[in-house]
Order: sequence, then structure tokens, then C-alpha cells
Amino acid sequence: MRIPSFKQLEADQERERGVFYSYASAMHPNPYFYKYYWWVFWKCSPFEGHKFLNSLETRLTTKQAYELRNKLAAENLTCYIYNSSEPRLDPNNPFDPAAARWKNCQWAPAYDDDNDEPYKGFK
Repeated sequence: MRIPSFKQLEADQERERGVFYSYASAMHPNPYFYKYYWWVFWKCSPFEGHKFLNSLETRLTTKQAYELRNKLAAENLTCYIYNSSEPRLDPNNPFDPAAARWKNCQWAPAYDDDNDEPYKGFK
């Protein structure tokens, strides 16, 4: 995974205007299973590096991330896209919160309890 850097972004922008580089994992097709958080690094990001990737300030919802990515593509601006996922705590999901696999897991709210605006069915 490429750590976000303004210097590298500038070089990528000069080489291939408007290209987005995805360092995001594929999304599960069932939006009720996982919640995704996104980081879109571009020339107007407030900072770079691990600070950017670990910041709640730069974390976006699915809708915010896709809207920003589409805006940047329309303006031919290069960006890097990252994401993380959390299983949703919903009794209808196949996850057993007591299982060892989920011992130190951060759980997302159930889809119906999630207040984020949907984007193509994902919140």
C-alpha cells in the first residue's frame, strides 16, 4: 500500500492526470454485513502520511467518498483511495460477536441504525 504523500501525488498527477489509485479492499456485496470508512487523499487534503490514514478528521462515509472521487475525476485530479471495514452488529448477520475471530473487533452499528446517508445502497 502506498502511504499518502503530496510529493508522490504531484508526480502521479503530472504523469497521469485524473487517475485514481485504489488501495481499498473490495466491498462485500451485502451492505448489511459491513460498514466501510474511506479516505480520499488529494492535493487539498489537510495532511499526509499515516496521520492522514489514521485520522477521524479525514475519514469519510461511503457517500462522501464516492462524491469526492467523482468530483475529482470530473476535474482531472489524481487521488488515492483507501478504506477499512467493520462488521455490523446486527442479530441478522452471520457474525458471532463472542467468537475468537472478533475478540478485539470494532463493531459498526446495524445498517438500519446507521445514520449515514446511503450511496447505491451502502452506508
